[in-house]
Amino acid sequence: MNHEYHFWWAVRMSGPLLGGLCGAWLGFGGYLRLPQNADSFASVFAIVFFSFFAWAGLFAGMASGALIGGCVEWLLRRFGAGTAGAVSVATLVNALVIWQIVVFAQAKYPGLRHPDVKPSVSSTPKPAPENPCAKQPPANTRERALWDSECR
Repeated sequence: MNHEYHFWWAVRMSGPLLGGLCGAWLGFGGYLRLPQNADSFASVFAIVFFSFFAWAGLFAGMASGALIGGCVEWLLRRFGAGTAGAVSVATLVNALVIWQIVVFAQAKYPGLRHPDVKPSVSSTPKPAPENPCAKQPPANTRERALWDSECR
């Protein structure tokens, strides 16, 4: 066996790995939306529930990744594409199809979505401070002197 064979074998395995990771991520994603309460049995039940779906997603994703990648590669090789072209296109098609499967599953079952990213407090725009020089100068002489030194 040469090194080229090992390289293409590793690239071919990226399909099932990508599918498995996306499936597990999809299956466990809803757990992150739940409030965490360590004093309740419900949190234990929820982690078992979502872990089951993560494992199911892992195996379903691996199977779909292997099936999609294998079928696309076989079809391209049947039409005369070389190993590099067939494996590259199969990997790209595999990634796009798995991405669409995840989007479809999240649209159909909203509980599988990950929590939305909320902007941090520091990223909210603050109102601009009021410009004291935009006002009329004060009538008091002492305040007027301060206003003149700052604004003129």
